[in-house]
Amino acid sequence: MEPTITIKIEQERCTGCGACIADCPRHVLEVREDKAVVLSDDCLKCGHCLAVCPANAVQMEGLADEILEQGEPTGVLDAAKLKAHLKLRRSVRQYQQTPVEREKIAQIIEAGRLTPSGSNLQNVRYIVVQKGIDALEDEIIAQYKELAQQSGSLVFGILDLSKYKLERGFLFHNAPALLLVVSENSTNACLAAMSMELMAEALDLGTLYVGLFTRPANQNQALRQSLGLAENENIAICLAVGYPSVTYLRSAPKKPAQVVWR
Repeated sequence: MEPTITIKIEQERCTGCGACIADCPRHVLEVREDKAVVLSDDCLKCGHCLAVCPANAVQMEGLADEILEQGEPTGVLDAAKLKAHLKLRRSVRQYQQTPVEREKIAQIIEAGRLTPSGSNLQNVRYIVVQKGIDALEDEIIAQYKELAQQSGSLVFGILDLSKYKLERGFLFHNAPALLLVVSENSTNACLAAMSMELMAEALDLGTLYVGLFTRPANQNQALRQSLGLAENENIAICLAVGYPSVTYLRSAPKKPAQVVWR
């Protein structure tokens, strides 16, 4: 059940500076008699007003999330270090069979939860799969083979599966955990997944975007039912997660960016 969120402005603290009004994307705030007031409930509940208020006069009732103050403990992203991290990251297809700790999975999901979403809908949820991964993979491989028999080809769209061995390990590469990012909005889910990937790597875990899983999984009604997907939901991203059993020693070159400056 979705929480009821209410924006409350503590009038005794509010200085009427107008910082919240200037930063409100829905323009539902106004200064009246030197105090900020909420004009309507047509509000994103994004929290910009709370975050920008120099007097800390804004509260969001209905949520118990921890509030962090900007300052030394939070630090600032170092651009050079972030670039180096992005250059050195690799899609991991070799995993140790060490289970991923529940606490680390929770931290990865937390990174997804904290990711911005369109209109602040926060309409992304997560399914953690640690048991039955082999059976899940077998089912999707069987689905691919059935499609091949029906069409007489192993070419699906731009993908030629005849180049792959359609056997166990083809999709998940024996990863000990899968994180399914589910939403009715694929953009929000993809944004969350990118944050999750960064957190996983910060926790010394490897990840792989398993794109070949999502389309057949979303078309498989029995599988959708077993995973509890709503009619308007889809699995947007499947992240295989685990401790790598391979060490990459350097980055690999990528094509230059194609940029148009106008």
